[in-house]
Amino acid sequence: MDEQTQNNAYEAAYEREKRARLKAEEILENKSRELFLKNERLQESYDLLQKQQAVMLQNEKLATLGTLAAGMAHEINNPLAFVKSNIESLTKYHTSYSRLVSFIQEATNDLPKGTQTKLTKLFDEEDIEFIQEDLPELMTDTVEGLTRVRDIVMNLRSFARTQSTDRSTAKLVDGIKSTLKLLHSELKNSVNMQLNLNPLPDISCNPNELNQVFLNLIINAKQATADQKRPTITISSDQIDSEIVIKISDNGSGMSEAVQKEIFVPFFTTKPVGDGTGMGLAIAHGIIKDHNGEISVSSIEGEGTTFTIKLPIN
Repeated sequence: MDEQTQNNAYEAAYEREKRARLKAEEILENKSRELFLKNERLQESYDLLQKQQAVMLQNEKLATLGTLAAGMAHEINNPLAFVKSNIESLTKYHTSYSRLVSFIQEATNDLPKGTQTKLTKLFDEEDIEFIQEDLPELMTDTVEGLTRVRDIVMNLRSFARTQSTDRSTAKLVDGIKSTLKLLHSELKNSVNMQLNLNPLPDISCNPNELNQVFLNLIINAKQATADQKRPTITISSDQIDSEIVIKISDNGSGMSEAVQKEIFVPFFTTKPVGDGTGMGLAIAHGIIKDHNGEISVSSIEGEGTTFTIKLPIN
């Protein structure tokens, strides 16, 4: 075989090897890309599964708490009723007692000297004058405390009870606007309201319950923006496929991830003691769930919070 023939054979072998290498690289690249895409889809599925698991655990926790809340509310309500009734009776008795003490004090000068001394000593020992001054305040504080307990019990009952039969066809945009009118005196000159309310189809719902949710979320948003120079609340409504989506956002203090995980749990609150019962968002969650919808929260500390409500049209 001459040199020219050898060169031609080498070049042909080289070209075959080159084509085979390129083909192998192409196959390897395609397989790598396919593997990468499958891995991405698997990661997305895993993330979605984790989110769904978290939602299921949250719903199961709230359902269990709802059952407990119903029992607690029933057990607390009966003794609370007669305690409140007794306090109201004591308040009336105090009026009679005060009249009696006043009469004795006025009639003291008409009594024998020895009786006057004993009576004065008794009044001093028992500090009747202080009791007379302190009793009205004690009664008022007690009534206020009982009223607060009653409100907590009512919230517990609202959280535990569903009213799915009280349904009618309603316009949710009208419900949002009527809620804002109700809060007009509280919001005017203190919060910048931005409304992006697109028309929505009528849905079968309990409008009073949904208005209660809107009211609670708007008040929470206002309180969250209390320290902002330009407090702003944004409310939007849209129809996405077969769902109604309502978002209520604020540029307030925001909340941590730990708080977001607990925000719908009954009695959980970030407010100072005495400023809230921690039941508002738990009740809102129960109402939306009773309407076969979803309510979720997304928040960044120092930047603001968005509550998203999704309700099925049918």
